[in-house]
Amino acid sequence: MAEDQDRLPVVLMATVPVLAVRFAVGFLRFQSRRKRGVRQFRRVLLEGGMSPAQAARLAQAYHEAGSLRALLRGAIPGAAR
Repeated sequence: MAEDQDRLPVVLMATVPVLAVRFAVGFLRFQSRRKRGVRQFRRVLLEGGMSPAQAARLAQAYHEAGSLRALLRGAIPGAAR
């Protein structure tokens, strides 16, 4: 049992950076796909004959719907501004 406790800091030091990199890469991939999706959504709205102003407003709402910051703010009680 004591051997397990002695190795815990080493295991954590080896695992935490790997997890941080994985989360960072996943977050950047999410942001990229979100941005691409918003552009495609706006383009389809414009191709469908919607006015540019209205398409921009809907695309902005679509962009904000996928905001991780807003989702987390809503999921954590007391975290709202």
